[in-house]
Amino acid sequence: MSSSQSETSVTLAIYEGFAQGRLDHWDNFFDPDVVINSPAGRDTVGREALKAWVQAFLSSFQPRVDLIDHYVAGDRGLVTINMHWKHDGQPFFGIAPTGVSGTSVETFILRLKDGLVTHFDVADNSLDLAIYLHEQRMALPRSVTPPALISG
Repeated sequence: MSSSQSETSVTLAIYEGFAQGRLDHWDNFFDPDVVINSPAGRDTVGREALKAWVQAFLSSFQPRVDLIDHYVAGDRGLVTINMHWKHDGQPFFGIAPTGVSGTSVETFILRLKDGLVTHFDVADNSLDLAIYLHEQRMALPRSVTPPALISG
């Protein structure tokens, strides 16, 4: 396996684990104390917390997940996906299934150290899912100001 293939194995493992519901495969790619930020929550810590949240999402929305892009460059990486979802599975953190469906283009922004993901940030590129969760009265973070690489 070439260097570029081994570097992108983490991004492919993240995609495949999510798309196939095989979150146990993430144990080899996520730091146990990974920090997670998303439009649904900030500063969650822990690989098991991440896997539990994703499993709840998969059980509720049963998405088909398409890989749009992925790469690793040094200590940074990203995975962009398009989820085709429908809320007709389990309740999602108190939100009963409604049958509403949509798509959600999302990018997982990764920071890596020693081959493990230490920070997992989710950025919504489209808003179907965020709007749906907001309309269902899910408390979403506001006025988020992450640390800047360069302040301008």
